[in-house]
Amino acid sequence: MIVDEILVLKEIKYKENDKILHALSKTRGKIQLLSKGCKKNNSHLINASQLFAYSKCSMVKSKDMYIITSAELIDSFYNLKNNIDAFFYGNYILELINYVAQENECDYRIFDMTVAVLSWFSVTTKDFEKLTAAYELKLISMLGYKPNLKRCLSCGKEIKSDSEFSIKEGGLFCHKCVNYGRGINVSYGEILTMERILKSKLENIGSVEVNTKLLQLIRNFLFYYIGKNDFTTLKLLKI
Repeated sequence: MIVDEILVLKEIKYKENDKILHALSKTRGKIQLLSKGCKKNNSHLINASQLFAYSKCSMVKSKDMYIITSAELIDSFYNLKNNIDAFFYGNYILELINYVAQENECDYRIFDMTVAVLSWFSVTTKDFEKLTAAYELKLISMLGYKPNLKRCLSCGKEIKSDSEFSIKEGGLFCHKCVNYGRGINVSYGEILTMERILKSKLENIGSVEVNTKLLQLIRNFLFYYIGKNDFTTLKLLKI
């Protein structure tokens, strides 16, 4: 018997009363689970087998998926579903993590951060773009592509002024070295903002000012390194 925390990323109807769940596991990365009988009104698995459900599950391994035997719902993020902006941004987070997460590759920091951002979406009525950008920048850093924001990629000089950020090179070029990279002009304040996001917990992001340009830069940086930019939910949000 295996016991683990899971977050449901996608649900697929299977047979009359069952579902196949794509989920993020705290210790096993992305997994698929069979939830038998969960569509029955009296099923003890009904709440844990919904989109966004965060649960502690007991399961057994069967070939290429797991079978849930019991589940204790920790959070359904119910309020998130009652706010259209929160719902769409939350769906984007699930769609994003479903794409980047790998089977048998676990990072509990990514799991905990994903649960945390959904928790914030369910209690706030603002700052969705800012929280999402913070999540995106932290996520791509945890995946191994943390941007170099301290020193010029060419000469190694410490950055203490406006510079150019190269998405392809993953860092900054100082004014003397801008010809070596084809970057995006960023102010020193914007550089400090990215550093602050990386150092701050999600619950402290509300005090950080993030302009539209920086929101787009972070998203472009993420999309470049994960190799995908056509997320369905973003089309619905039109951002």
